[in-house]
Amino acid sequence: MNQPPLDRAAFLRTLRRCHTEEQLFSRLTFACLAQYDEAQRPELLDDVRGAAYSLRLPAVEYKTDQWLHRCQDAIDTDRDAFLAAANAEARRENDKMRAEQTPVGPGVLADVPLQNVDWLVPDLLPRGELSLLGADGGTGKGLWQAQLIACVTTGKTSGFFPVPPAQTGKVLILAGEDDPGKVLKARLLAAGADMNRVLCLTADDYFQRTGQPLTLKDEALAKFAAKAGPLLLIVDPLQSFLPAGVEMASRNQMRSILLPLKAIAAARQCAVLLVMHSNKKQGVSDRKRLADSSDIWDMARSVLMMGRSNSDGKIYLSHEKSSYSRPQQTVLLHIEDVELDGVRTAQAVFDGYTDKKDADFIKEPRVRQAQTKEDTRDAILNVLAESRLGSMASSELRAAVVKEIGCSDHTYNRAYSELVRSGEVTKCTIRQRDGRNKWYSSLYCSETSGKVQKL
Repeated sequence: MNQPPLDRAAFLRTLRRCHTEEQLFSRLTFACLAQYDEAQRPELLDDVRGAAYSLRLPAVEYKTDQWLHRCQDAIDTDRDAFLAAANAEARRENDKMRAEQTPVGPGVLADVPLQNVDWLVPDLLPRGELSLLGADGGTGKGLWQAQLIACVTTGKTSGFFPVPPAQTGKVLILAGEDDPGKVLKARLLAAGADMNRVLCLTADDYFQRTGQPLTLKDEALAKFAAKAGPLLLIVDPLQSFLPAGVEMASRNQMRSILLPLKAIAAARQCAVLLVMHSNKKQGVSDRKRLADSSDIWDMARSVLMMGRSNSDGKIYLSHEKSSYSRPQQTVLLHIEDVELDGVRTAQAVFDGYTDKKDADFIKEPRVRQAQTKEDTRDAILNVLAESRLGSMASSELRAAVVKEIGCSDHTYNRAYSELVRSGEVTKCTIRQRDGRNKWYSSLYCSETSGKVQKL
């Protein structure tokens, strides 16, 4: 057998020629591994495991250990026979490669087999491809991701993901902003994710260990993906892992940077979710909200956009692009505070679906929202004070307050109930001329409060 060049690239080329379990866990692969220095072998063994994950083999660790023991026992029994068999395998592989070598040219579609799309999340996130999530600040993109991670690691279903994934597995997070201990772990626990299946690498931690920033073009990223074997790789945010000096408005630069990541997705058959902050441009939707590069949008096979409705402040997640299926309905959600073992965090709560898309929400007229119950309370008192006699029909009061500050029904009910309990507002029923009763609200207490009066 010919002595290979003693570099990792040569060994990786050997592994890329392995398309079956028999080819990968063969005497030839072992013989190639044995010709490298012992210090290199642990890293090369990780490459073997990565190739096994790419072939989607079950029980990779077990098969690797069995292969190593089997080959070592064969060498100990008859080294010459083992090497002769490995050389014979090498000659067969070389003959096969020469027979298959043809000039590069276009293929005939008639010869291309039809394939179904392999989905991680049905009709939303395809495996082996790049997907994109763009979000305004404060809309809870990380909290929605926590729900996604819970689904992938446990198979948990919810309003967000009503259909379980075909396969559960690991998630690898490249975190550029959120601290694993202070932020990520609590929100993932609140969502119900399996912590043993979540791996995280932060940009700060990698820099502290290596003195170099981690970028999407680094070979280290491919190594992490090969070792972890994730079903889902999240890059959040994308901007934290771009090389220095990159102009996001340059299509050629962005395509060059994303191609290695696309190759990782294809080789590992994992879904890659790129997360981006939306820009501050007013009145724009879809791709115009994402930095200045349309190439990211074009390369992604699925694109999701998060934002807040102008009319009622509701958070929405709109499926804006899908290359392999019909875009899914827009999800509506809100955020609730929770506490776990004394640690405060938050979680995304599913509210329902709508057919409205990102552009529909952006075009809505902006309404000043009541931020707190106190805003609504003050508005109720002001409207009553400005009304004739300081009293008005309760239904008219509600309509006037909602029109003025755009509060929700829930906030109005809470504020109104507190004012009634405190005695600042009283309500009574007045019988109309037609014999029907109608509720009135007043700033002034009276002996007839709560009683039926005749008008």
